[in-house]
Amino acid sequence: MDYERFVEEVQRRAGFEGRDEAERAIAVTARTLGERLLEQEAVAVASGLPGPVAAALRGAAYQGDFDRGELYDRVARREGAPRGFGLEHVQAVFQVIGEALPEAERLRLQRRLPDWADLFTPRAAGAPPPRPVHAPAPPEVGHGSTLATGRPGSRHPLSEAHPATAHAGSVARSDEPHAETKLSSSRGLTQERLGDTLAEGRPGPERPVSETQR
Repeated sequence: MDYERFVEEVQRRAGFEGRDEAERAIAVTARTLGERLLEQEAVAVASGLPGPVAAALRGAAYQGDFDRGELYDRVARREGAPRGFGLEHVQAVFQVIGEALPEAERLRLQRRLPDWADLFTPRAAGAPPPRPVHAPAPPEVGHGSTLATGRPGSRHPLSEAHPATAHAGSVARSDEPHAETKLSSSRGLTQERLGDTLAEGRPGPERPVSETQR
């Protein structure tokens, strides 16, 4: 498997949007794997992997036999991502490593790391990738808004509805239906509210004198 194919597989299985995200996860995960292998073991595994992956693995120094939980934590911390994402990225990268390695070298790696052995197991041909851990679960029947997931009946049945009894401008919906004509709340005399005062009116009579003499 060449590097291009390696990156494409990791990107697809981990659900990365961009290639650079996949490459970063590959480099971080390979480096963390190298921290669990002795130098000669790392060299042997690297010999069966594409160049950039092999370089990241060989560039790490052995740091003891840490467990799977620490593996996920280290990857997530180095990527600056939640632990769930670290888990997904490890699973995707390790699975592709297991598929890229010659079978003999993969079995050797699994024997060296028995507590991680299942992570390197190649995916069965034609099997769909696992659903990402951080992806939201599909809604249960009765809690969705589609025909397949929604519950029968309306969320607001007629028995619970409170329809408006009048249109928005009706006096029936006003707390003070005669507020406009009350002296205490009116905005002015009728002429003022209609804009027909001396201050607001247009100069001159509305009808010319010539018309009033007819």
